Amino acid sequence: MNIATARTRLAVSPYARRLAHERSLPLETLRGSGPGGRILAADVQAFVPVAAPLVSPDAVAPAAALSPTAPRIAAFATSVALGALRDLLTALENSGHVFALDDVLLRAAGRAFADMPEAARFGGASVALELAGRQAVFAMIPEMPLTSLRIMRLAALADSRDETETPAALSLRLLPASDIRPMMMPLLAGRAMRLTVLPETPGDHAECLLTIDAASVDEAAAAEWLASLRSAIEQPLRLFV
Repeated sequence: MNIATARTRLAVSPYARRLAHERSLPLETLRGSGPGGRILAADVQAFVPVAAPLVSPDAVAPAAALSPTAPRIAAFATSVALGALRDLLTALENSGHVFALDDVLLRAAGRAFADMPEAARFGGASVALELAGRQAVFAMIPEMPLTSLRIMRLAALADSRDETETPAALSLRLLPASDIRPMMMPLLAGRAMRLTVLPETPGDHAECLLTIDAASVDEAAAAEWLASLRSAIEQPLRLFV
């Protein structure tokens, strides 16, 4: 048995159909006023499309204005050999002079700033040591003995003062031993540079990651600074004079 499928067709007068076509009006949007709902020419002529709500340009502008500008971030990484430094620290400890890696890193960061003519671009040579939930800022004076720097660091550890709001060019963070190495670290507020150090890695090396705000710090100068830091740590005797 053949089954015919009924197709419902709109009742439209030929003139109304032509008018709707000329005006690009879908017939389904029209309501017929003729007998049986037949669409007449008058229905096409009387049709008023529903306008889309207008959006004021002023309503969009604030959202665009609040969109933060993406910071220009650059990062540099290097591996620093610690063998010579550890041997020297062990020899000093046997003679009664104890220094930690934190002391050496602070000193090396200050020396790297002192070795660079571009150090003024970094807003000075102050270094913020990242502690548990706070920061301690050290003004890196090139002539400061490492013994004095260690005393300052131990005093900062014993003190609960937070110097997060104190200006500093660089923040320094030591990470605990882990098989996971960071590929990028965010900058801290008010710091144009951030040095992250993972000292416990295979082969007696430390992984160093330097993140900078490339809008305020020259990238070539930052790479040179990191190279100077590595050189100072790998030739540690110069840090003790």
